[in-house]
Amino acid sequence: MSSSNSSIPDPILEGLQRGWKVFGGARAAAPAELECDVAIVGSGAGAGITAELLTRAGLRVVLVEEGPLRSSSDFKPQREDKAYANLYQEAAGRKTADQGMNILQGRCVGGSTTINWTGSFRTPKDALETWAREFGLNEFTESQMAPWFEQVERRLNIGEWQTSPNENNAVLKRGADKLGIPAFVVQRNVKGCWNLGSCGMGCPTNAKQSMLVTTIPAALDRGAQLLVQTRAQQLEFGKDGLVQALLCQPIELNGTPAGAPVRIRARHYVLGGGAINNPGLLLRSKAPDPHACWASAPSCTPRWPAAR
Repeated sequence: MSSSNSSIPDPILEGLQRGWKVFGGARAAAPAELECDVAIVGSGAGAGITAELLTRAGLRVVLVEEGPLRSSSDFKPQREDKAYANLYQEAAGRKTADQGMNILQGRCVGGSTTINWTGSFRTPKDALETWAREFGLNEFTESQMAPWFEQVERRLNIGEWQTSPNENNAVLKRGADKLGIPAFVVQRNVKGCWNLGSCGMGCPTNAKQSMLVTTIPAALDRGAQLLVQTRAQQLEFGKDGLVQALLCQPIELNGTPAGAPVRIRARHYVLGGGAINNPGLLLRSKAPDPHACWASAPSCTPRWPAAR
């Protein structure tokens, strides 16, 4: 990480100077064995919120992030070659199986919240209804989730975009109005946005209220440990089917192994690596499919192997 002569504070550099426990990459190697209450894979939207809430509850938390720790001091060049190589999965080259669509997914502390365009919306009602119908998540109704959504919206300063839309978006709005299609202003998680138009390369002013500048610093201030440039390689299961440990591999920025593996033993494990990386970890671990019984026996109750 570089230093900055700018008047804009860098909360990451300030936290490191306060003594945050960050290992991997350019910093000291992590111990070969770690123990904690909760090991969290990833550091993006789900992982960051989880880490803050659990550390507030007094639990010992270890976060495992495959990408590097970068901050506003590093984002200031606003160069795509540096941003893609440092902040994105597969240097922004991750694609669908048919190669027809790029998948712009974060690989850095803060995950995709560090490089997304700040659009923030609640889980749609029809998605919640699908979860209840197909997976038995009957407590995730729109009304029951509303207080939790409101809490996150306050925490991340989510609100309507305060500036007028550019002409590209204005044309879409005019077209929608003529066609009678409802159109609304997207909610954004920003505070004092400079409207630079380069959110995808990391926010150099810390206006974007990503996990990088909100929940992750809060968790680290409460004693959480953060492993960067560390891939969650495999969950280890005991003969009793319980998760015994999480085996991690330190890596270079290009993904090649760098150093001895790290083994984390925890009471509980949280997978917050996203819809692509979480299944990858479970497949590598040969974890049983908790929903496999639904097809043959709808009355069957699916269960994950319990964490010890």
